[in-house]
Amino acid sequence: MLKAIIVDDEMPAREELKFLLKEFNEIDIIGEASNGVEAIKLNEKLRPDLIFLDIQMPQITGIEVAEKVLDSTHVPLIIFVTAFDQFAIKAFEVNAIDYLLKPLCKERLEKSIKKAINLYKAKNYDYENKLEKLIKEIKGRNEKVDKISVYKNGRLIPLDLDEIIYATVKEKNTVIVSTKGEFETNNTLSQLQEKLKNHNFFRSHRSFLVNLDFIEEIEPWFNSTYQVKLKNNKEKIPVSRNHCKEFRKLMNID
Repeated sequence: MLKAIIVDDEMPAREELKFLLKEFNEIDIIGEASNGVEAIKLNEKLRPDLIFLDIQMPQITGIEVAEKVLDSTHVPLIIFVTAFDQFAIKAFEVNAIDYLLKPLCKERLEKSIKKAINLYKAKNYDYENKLEKLIKEIKGRNEKVDKISVYKNGRLIPLDLDEIIYATVKEKNTVIVSTKGEFETNNTLSQLQEKLKNHNFFRSHRSFLVNLDFIEEIEPWFNSTYQVKLKNNKEKIPVSRNHCKEFRKLMNID
């Protein structure tokens, strides 16, 4: 039996995976984490055989968690959980690292578990090298991104990242507000956050991702939170209480 932990910032996603795993006697869920920091601590404390690791998480992504785990005293098997990303999927397959696509499929989950059990029994010492190579590929790709393709009236338009003012969610669609106007993207806000994390973007609220270079003014708001006024835009963007500490650090607010 493999001891496993589940890492995902969204509770419904963790609950869904736990429900599906009930049918697999080979897996014993010994813990769960809602963010990357918790995941790193749990790995050291519980020393699981397997981690189900979501990639698109705020602050510390699943790829960064995997990187920290590689440098730790305990390196378990990892099954990455991700929304559709053609580059990431190709990288997983080339490096023989397993992944699950959201929404989760029971048949695919079964294959992943069988593969993990076989790897565990075989004591595959090449696994860590493959994992390290995967991390370098995905991180390298993210660092090179300087454009994103967006949609308007059915047309696909390349947009420079430094033209993006902020991104938000409107009627379940992810909308990018830029110096060239408003556009839509097929990415969720969490996916967009991961792609832009090396480009001075900050998740100020569950519904907002802000380009820090466009902040013109910071207004103290109720309950020790903030609103930010952006250049070239009239809308004020909230900074929720959960993100205030990181925001103050980024903006050097004493």
